[in-house]
Amino acid sequence: MPDSATVGHLPPCPPPQRSSPDPMFSLPLHEWLNQQLPGAQAAWPTLSRKHLIIRLIRDAILDGTLPAAVQLPSTRMLAAELAIARNTVVSIYETLQDEGFVVIGHGSGTYVCRVEPDVVAGARQEAATPEGPAFSARGRGIVQHPLNRYYIKRPFCPGVHDLTLFPLKVWNQLQQRHWKQAEASSLVEGEPGGLPALRQAIAEHLRVSRGVHCEPEQVIITDGTSQSLDLIARLLADTGDEVWFESPGHWAASKVFDGNGLRLRPVDVDDQGMPCPTEGGTPPRLVYLTPSHQFPLGGVMPLQRRQDWLDFARRHDSVLLEDDYDSEYRFGAAPLQSLQGLDRHHRVIYLGTFSKTLFVGIRLAYFVVPPALAKDFAHASADLYREGEQVGQAVLAAFIREGHYDSHLRRTRLIYAERRQVLTDTLKAALSPWFACGAIAFTGEDVGVHCALRLPDTVDDQVVAQAAADAGISVMPLSGYCLGTRRSGLVLSYAATTAEEIVPLARRLGAVIAALLP
Repeated sequence: MPDSATVGHLPPCPPPQRSSPDPMFSLPLHEWLNQQLPGAQAAWPTLSRKHLIIRLIRDAILDGTLPAAVQLPSTRMLAAELAIARNTVVSIYETLQDEGFVVIGHGSGTYVCRVEPDVVAGARQEAATPEGPAFSARGRGIVQHPLNRYYIKRPFCPGVHDLTLFPLKVWNQLQQRHWKQAEASSLVEGEPGGLPALRQAIAEHLRVSRGVHCEPEQVIITDGTSQSLDLIARLLADTGDEVWFESPGHWAASKVFDGNGLRLRPVDVDDQGMPCPTEGGTPPRLVYLTPSHQFPLGGVMPLQRRQDWLDFARRHDSVLLEDDYDSEYRFGAAPLQSLQGLDRHHRVIYLGTFSKTLFVGIRLAYFVVPPALAKDFAHASADLYREGEQVGQAVLAAFIREGHYDSHLRRTRLIYAERRQVLTDTLKAALSPWFACGAIAFTGEDVGVHCALRLPDTVDDQVVAQAAADAGISVMPLSGYCLGTRRSGLVLSYAATTAEEIVPLARRLGAVIAALLP
């Protein structure tokens, strides 16, 4: 009889006897627990590792995966295999014994008890919410997203920026000035749609930098792009309406639409963004686009395709959501005019954020709506989310109005261009045989603060991403962004890593990738 329990589909047997499971349908208990723990941690993030193990073993006994009379591993063995303290395993076994799921025989081991059907039903009901309600199917889709496991804030992790580049001294001076001038009225909630001074500053900035046609009243301030999309989905779409979505694309945006009951239709992008369809089929209510820098592949939508989408939206009464992602950082030719700036029929809502250009914690974003919708959107935003605090918005308005924002963009644009060049050059040198034959390639144009590296479709990019994580580097598997056709590749950022640091790290990443390429 092996000392370690196995997990499988075994017939019940009397407690005094020991069972030998069929190895074709079993795993050692510690291996099974190691497989189940990541999903359990995502489903119940508030539970400790100890209580997760208790829950997994309890559920395995309830559903017969661990049948009666199976001997569990010794406390010493299970502790060693799971890399936890032996006292923790002792406490786990004692808890399960107190609940009636196992019996601990002094000197003879720990065995699974036979659980009667009525006890099973009652225990299942009691165990369903021992630490609170379980996640819904929609909730599990968010917390168990395949990209979550790779998101660790370390070199090359997308979404992480270099905060040392932010002009903190200037920002603090502006904050001190506004707090000195602040009156009691500035402590209450602001006006619907946001502080007028900030809406004015954003409107003027967008007219100059992106060719956006808008008045300050059309600018709606939010806490982030997800909140912007949530409000748009609530006000412009009904449950069951269809939204066309780029694939690969921004998964957080897709969850906002899904959470509002919209039907997602993924559309595979090419190197110029989302293709505009020919006539036929049911037109969508919403179309989510990142035309200035397709996320994550980096393609830029040409002028003719932009015109095609505007014509499509006009004919089918669709709304184009233009997320002007990373448009501030373009290192080659001048950027094309925004979709909103080309629109003559009010079919485009333009979205932007300051989280990527300033710092994530600022929690300020905005979107620009057609004039006829501006007042209602502003009041709906206030009703649903309340108005933001005024001093933070006033500081940002001054930061933009006094030229600090444009100065910051010019400075960081030069720094990020250098870092991008160092990263791509180093990886091309480390992986030159594969680049030379076209097996791998960088996608997109010189825009933004991340890049995508396409891999052969026969390569499992999640295996590559995990190998990179084991080497201390965070990259995202491209397949995790795909709602349509699966593509293999890596998404990596150079924003938070200096040019000097990039060289050895990129060489290390190149070695990891080379070891897994055919």
